[in-house]
Amino acid sequence: MAKAADYRTVMVGRWRLVVCPSEWTEELQKRVVTLVDSRPRSKHPQTIELNRTTKTGIDLYYLKVFAGGGGFTALKDFCRASKAFRFWRQGLALSAAGFNSPPTIAAGELRHFGMLQRAFVVTSKIDGQLLPAYLAHLGKASDRRASMKEKRAGIILLAHLIREFHRQGFIHGDLVATNLLIAGSTADGLSVWFMDNDRTMRLPKWLFRSLRNRNLIQLNRMPLPGITLQDRMRFLHAFLGRQKLTHRDRVFARGIEKKTRRRRKECDGADPTIDFRQLMRWKGTSI
Repeated sequence: MAKAADYRTVMVGRWRLVVCPSEWTEELQKRVVTLVDSRPRSKHPQTIELNRTTKTGIDLYYLKVFAGGGGFTALKDFCRASKAFRFWRQGLALSAAGFNSPPTIAAGELRHFGMLQRAFVVTSKIDGQLLPAYLAHLGKASDRRASMKEKRAGIILLAHLIREFHRQGFIHGDLVATNLLIAGSTADGLSVWFMDNDRTMRLPKWLFRSLRNRNLIQLNRMPLPGITLQDRMRFLHAFLGRQKLTHRDRVFARGIEKKTRRRRKECDGADPTIDFRQLMRWKGTSI
């Protein structure tokens, strides 16, 4: 398990980097810095796949590039670490707490008189599928009984994982299905990886409840292949640790449903007034 002490700080021109010495090379450094410097400025993070040929094969990485913001965001970035460095630190915190997060190979930031210009993070590529793709693949399996059993076991696994994630004080910045990666095999056991952790936080419990609920709404928002309303209720029961919901639990569930309807309208233009089962039904559209 990597620790902050396992990384070293290097300067490349005005770039300040933290790098994993066992993975980072001058050739990879030159490629990454050249790529980042050549990218047009974008409001949204840009992700690029990289590969490096070694004596033992090909190593695969993801490079994620962040641009510095303007206005109030620029002021906040002046007073805090860049998203790249926050990604690196939160990845270390998640790993130390027993959660899966892509290993950071390097993180870097470029500042001018303290104002953030650009930042980047390089992570190892994890062999797996994002949750929507995993569910779509599972739905095509020839053994329907086995795939149903795997899906239900996976729902319980994910619910317990998110509950433990929250119990330890973590809040993910964007806990949508496309930021969860499923790795491993059914025979060896599946594992869930938390992706895009630049906005993940660890908070004291008194600040926690509303942000925890936001994570549940984020996770609940997308219609997913093979996921029914019963599956969503199965997740809720497992997350709350209840075989039968109490009155308070049902009030909580109705609150999550109400806010999920609102997010479906805001993000996808869906009609929030229709039956919830129909609202959340997968229709084969892209995610």
